[in-house]
Amino acid sequence: MKSDRHFPVKRLLVLGALVGAGAYYFSREQNRRALDSKLAELGLKDAAQDVGQSVTKGWEKTKDAAKDAGAVIADKAGEVKDAAAGGAQAAADKVKEVAGDVKGAVADASGKAADAAKDTAATASDKAGDVADKARDAAADKAAEVKADAQAKVADVKADATKAANDVKGAARDAKKS
Repeated sequence: MKSDRHFPVKRLLVLGALVGAGAYYFSREQNRRALDSKLAELGLKDAAQDVGQSVTKGWEKTKDAAKDAGAVIADKAGEVKDAAAGGAQAAADKVKEVAGDVKGAVADASGKAADAAKDTAATASDKAGDVADKARDAAADKAAEVKADAQAKVADVKADATKAANDVKGAARDAKKS
C-alpha cells in the first residue's frame, strides 16, 4: 500500500528561500555584503534570486487568474440581478445558465494557480539540484586537495625518515672507521 504522505521538500525550499530573503533584507549592510560574497562563492546567490523571482511570477499569475475569475463572477452576478427584476423564475433560469460559466472561470483560475505553483516548485527543485551539484563538486575538489596535501606530507615524512636513516648509517660507518 502506497502512502500518500511525504515530506514537503518543495514547500521547505520555498519557505527557506523566503526566510533567507527576509533575513538578507533586514540584516545590516556589512553583514549583507559578507553574506552576498559567501552566497556568490557557494553559487547560492543566483539560485535564491531565481527562486524568489519564480515565487513572484507565480504569485502574479495566481493574482491575475483570481482577478479574471472575479470579473466573470461579477459579470454573471449582474446578469442574474437583471434577470431577477423579471421575476423569480427568470432569475432561477439565469442562475442555471451562468452556473457553468462561473464554474469554468473558477476551474480556470484554480488551474492557473496550480500551474504557477508547479512552475515555482520546479524552479526550486532545479535550483536545489544545481546547488547540490555545486556542493558535490566543491566537496570533491576539497577531497582532492586534502588528498594531495596528505600525499605531500607523507612524501616529506618519507624523505625525512630516509635522510635520518642515511645519517644514522653514515654515523655508524664513521664510528666503525674510528
